[in-house]
Amino acid sequence: MKTIVYSKRNFKELLNDPINLAFTIGLPVFLIIFMVIFNKSLQFNESFNVENFVPSTIIFSFTFLTMFSGMLIAKDRTSEFLSRMYVSPLKAHNYILGYALPMLVVAFIQILILYAIGFILGLNFTLNILASIPFLLLISLIFIGLGLVFGSLLKDSVVGGVSSIIIQVVAFTSGMWFSLDLIGGAFKIISYILPFSHSVDLVKSIVSGNYNDILVSTLVVLAYTLITVILSIIIFKKKMKQ
Repeated sequence: MKTIVYSKRNFKELLNDPINLAFTIGLPVFLIIFMVIFNKSLQFNESFNVENFVPSTIIFSFTFLTMFSGMLIAKDRTSEFLSRMYVSPLKAHNYILGYALPMLVVAFIQILILYAIGFILGLNFTLNILASIPFLLLISLIFIGLGLVFGSLLKDSVVGGVSSIIIQVVAFTSGMWFSLDLIGGAFKIISYILPFSHSVDLVKSIVSGNYNDILVSTLVVLAYTLITVILSIIIFKKKMKQ
């Protein structure tokens, strides 16, 4: 209950920033509509086919959760709000979950809206779409966890810049714009060390019904999710003691 109460407060804080919230959903919607229609006209890249680009764009949209969650917790630190809250019985994991739960709600809304746009553009509705949603929410925790780590360590004025770097890294290493096989070499190796390409491959495989190909990607995504969430709790707890 303590976590739920704190998460409600944080959700209200998100609603107080409607412009950024609209941008978080609006930009990915524009990307899907523009790139899918453009590709239908020219047929130049299968990565932009609706069944491939919609899952990729949903994962790309999660990068804005990194910025959102990081700035929220950083602002609370800067404004001394958290310093006053430390007298409460909340523990570090209560705070982290209190910030993460509202972000999961936003992630769920992103998933629903972007899939809806995909259906309008020709994406076929199957049970595989529904099966992909829990995996997408799991992936979103990686981005939320990164944001909480940044927000616990950095000032709110710095979080935006660092999050912008993450957005670029995801865009180029996830394989959403081009197949990583086209470049290969060290770039492909580094991309598959990171979780973003595995995330895209995982969701694409589920949407297409290729469940035999998801084991490795699922394990990588799960490992990164645990690492980022646990790391955010440890760092936040250290900051509380300081």
